[in-house]
Amino acid sequence: MKIIRHPKRKSLKRCVVALGTFDGVHFGHQKVIKALVSAAKKTKASSIAVTFDPHPQAIIAPQRGLKLLTTLPDREKLLADLGIDGVVVFRFSKHLKSLSYDKFVKRYLVDKLGVKHVFVGYDYAFGKKRAGDVAALKHLGKKYGFLVTVVPPVKIAGHLIKSSVIRELMSCGDFSQAIRLLGHPYSISGRVVRGAGRGKALGFPTANLKVNPKKLIPAHGVYAGRVDGKKCVVNIGARPTFGADQTVVEVHILGSNKNIRGKRLEVLLSKRLRDEFQFSDVEKLKRQIQKDVDHVRRFG
Repeated sequence: MKIIRHPKRKSLKRCVVALGTFDGVHFGHQKVIKALVSAAKKTKASSIAVTFDPHPQAIIAPQRGLKLLTTLPDREKLLADLGIDGVVVFRFSKHLKSLSYDKFVKRYLVDKLGVKHVFVGYDYAFGKKRAGDVAALKHLGKKYGFLVTVVPPVKIAGHLIKSSVIRELMSCGDFSQAIRLLGHPYSISGRVVRGAGRGKALGFPTANLKVNPKKLIPAHGVYAGRVDGKKCVVNIGARPTFGADQTVVEVHILGSNKNIRGKRLEVLLSKRLRDEFQFSDVEKLKRQIQKDVDHVRRFG
């Protein structure tokens, strides 16, 4: 798969594209991409996911402090796993924010990508003040000679699958439902930095991750996950037993005693085990950590 960032005029031809920010690459996004790949194969065209960086909300409403389900590298990897031929990344800037929807289609989709078919979700909106919708896109498709396919919404257990819904579920601690809507484990990556050494002193050495500040960190608690296929227990929280107040991500990899300080880890979280507790003494904390480790060892 190829990645093209900020493509030049006519850098691609005969593209079948899916438009979206694709934060999370959740089940709804996956449905769009699978339809795209299928159509591209039938017409022997290139299947391309078109995304934006930074996230448009960072430019349109920076005061909201949006946290991402997926950083750009996360998105590119997840999209590649769905079998597309390439990802095109357009820089979302103040200029792009102010561009009318018809000019966006002409300059970016027609002139730069030479699109033949466009796939979007049911609620796709684009252009200045989000004035363009699927009806406007279909009208422009007739004008410039490309097809438009609108993929209907997807629901799971009554939840409409949207990135904003998944962010809310993650933040309020409903991790199992968030994972169901995502359709894959939740990735947290970061470089291993020096910690306070408390995990090692307790008998459970941990790797402390320095995570991208734009990344959404799930609600405080203890999670099960994997690092390079190895099971791990992940504590996300402020370590209240020790009177700390800064959120940290600590990873205890089962059966590993390697020195990994300075290395970059990707942790795939699959399950939330429990809330973060404040224990009355360290021995009670150690017993609970052992229970967490035993649970992950048995059930993953």
